[in-house]
Amino acid sequence: MKDKISLAGDLGSGKSTVSEILIERLGAEYYSTGAIVRSVAERRGMTVVELNKYMETHPELDHEIDDGIAKLSDEDKLLIIDSRMAWHFTRGTFKVYLSVDVETSALRIMNANRKGEHAATLEETIAETKARRESEKKRYFEQYGVNIKDLTNYDLVVDTTVATPLEVAECIIDGFEKWQTDKSYRAAYISTERINFPDDEPDENKMAAAMAGELTELPTLIECDGEFYLKDGLEAALTASFEMKPFIKANLVSGEVPSGKFVKMKNSL
Repeated sequence: MKDKISLAGDLGSGKSTVSEILIERLGAEYYSTGAIVRSVAERRGMTVVELNKYMETHPELDHEIDDGIAKLSDEDKLLIIDSRMAWHFTRGTFKVYLSVDVETSALRIMNANRKGEHAATLEETIAETKARRESEKKRYFEQYGVNIKDLTNYDLVVDTTVATPLEVAECIIDGFEKWQTDKSYRAAYISTERINFPDDEPDENKMAAAMAGELTELPTLIECDGEFYLKDGLEAALTASFEMKPFIKANLVSGEVPSGKFVKMKNSL
């Protein structure tokens, strides 16, 4: 049975574009529940946001879609499965989540100009995007007892806020190859612009080592409701920011918002 990649992510995170690259590079086939949801919404004369609210009280629509996702487990094909829940229902997939900050998400949704998926202004689209995220989170937790926004559920998390689709796809391909030989593989690549840095002075010796490329330990990030907080590895994270890398490789853990003062790099530039 061939391995498969399940691809979940935030709205506007670039799943479709990245999937196109993966399909070409890996020779895989594509399956998307997003296209199915948009088709159902159009047939019912609803926007996607309206359909998501409707599905909170009509779980039969979710179950119909998810039954089809579960059956993909038995397909002897390399598949890219673009779906919120394939990581949960399709057995043995390489679980990938694409993350993006909400403002970038809203801008991409507006630029894509999909019917019924955005409002007239950026502020309204941001509000609708947040509402849709919360609706999906609520619906899947109530129906299946899983938190689709808990990023520790996934083998690989890639932040697409700054990185190009090709850079994101290359991260996924590299991770997929490593996961195929070691199913315990876990990694996260997060833009330093999205990281909330502790308002502390870096260690001078560690900073010098990081600038020289001599630090080997990865920074650790705590993810809370779409925000990333640096738990340790300040010097490595700062170096990546100074070098303007599209993202930094890190260990990702769940937890509460840390105490103390934090500064988001994007807001300090």
